[in-house]
Amino acid sequence: MKRRRKTSVLRRLLITLLLFLGVMGVLIAVAILQPTEANPPPNLSGDTDTETIETSSTEDPVQTVDKETVQALAATLFAQQEFTAKHMAVYDTKTGAILYEKNAADRITAASTIKLLTALTMLDYVTQDTVFTVGNEIKLIGSGSSTAKLKKGFTLTVEQALDALLIPSGNDAAYMIAAHVGRKLAKDPEINDKDAVTLFLDKMNDKAKSLGVTDSLFTCPDGYPNKTQYTTASDMMKIAVAAAKNETIRRTTSKTFVTYTMNDGTVLEYTNTNQLIVPSSSNFYEGLFGLKTGTTNAAGQCLIAGCDIYGHEVIITIFKSTDRWSDCKKVIDTATAAISQAIAVQQ
Repeated sequence: MKRRRKTSVLRRLLITLLLFLGVMGVLIAVAILQPTEANPPPNLSGDTDTETIETSSTEDPVQTVDKETVQALAATLFAQQEFTAKHMAVYDTKTGAILYEKNAADRITAASTIKLLTALTMLDYVTQDTVFTVGNEIKLIGSGSSTAKLKKGFTLTVEQALDALLIPSGNDAAYMIAAHVGRKLAKDPEINDKDAVTLFLDKMNDKAKSLGVTDSLFTCPDGYPNKTQYTTASDMMKIAVAAAKNETIRRTTSKTFVTYTMNDGTVLEYTNTNQLIVPSSSNFYEGLFGLKTGTTNAAGQCLIAGCDIYGHEVIITIFKSTDRWSDCKKVIDTATAAISQAIAVQQ
């Protein structure tokens, strides 16, 4: 597997062996009593005509992994785990299998993980040569907001704007982006800040609906808690999958540290808020990528991340956690066991 060192492989194999006896009944039932006509779960990837997915990795020991097999095994293995998060969803993009859900349909506030939708919306309306100029819109951020330390008059490229939005989780960057795109939509560079942001929010909600989001309303571009904004772990999974597929966002959220010199000489340094991908962090977990963190009193600790497991890209959404790093590691270990056992069943 591409993502693991030898020690990680040994640890995963040990976990798999320890869990194997507890799921033998499920393995036998799945291997022998395969249904002739499956009733698959919602397919977030959009692949509705495939029940078995061919693996592309040369390291994968089998050619196919069945969606229903993975789901059955994951259901048993995840039932044995406890997480601090109150709302979760785990999705295997390769098979279209929902590996785990916990209160995923409940309405929640998702803090700064919403910035993934802000980024996706922004990229629909800018070109690579777009230049953002910071204006008074950054004064719209809420008290105690995380910022990218932007100042009025700074100019940023598209890459710098995304970095400021997603790496240090800059609420100021979110409003800069929203105001810029809103003025472009209005075809009026003089439109006031609030009206420009409102136009952007309309497009954010349209974007969400186009991704299959059904029970969410986004009323600010940065995820700052308010009484009108809500979403669900299930809806955020759809946004997360789209963000993971976007090469520009994927590249940005994989950066651990960047430094920029602004047009007035100011030097800005950003360190990724996701400790799981920062090698110097005690929470570093090899092979995991992005995508976004978020924290408020109302939302608790939030995390959207992904990991490659035996060629399966697994997306994880965690909300209202008290230890998101531990929760995420436990999800990866459990998903690894489910996928490896699914491979073993079909050998």
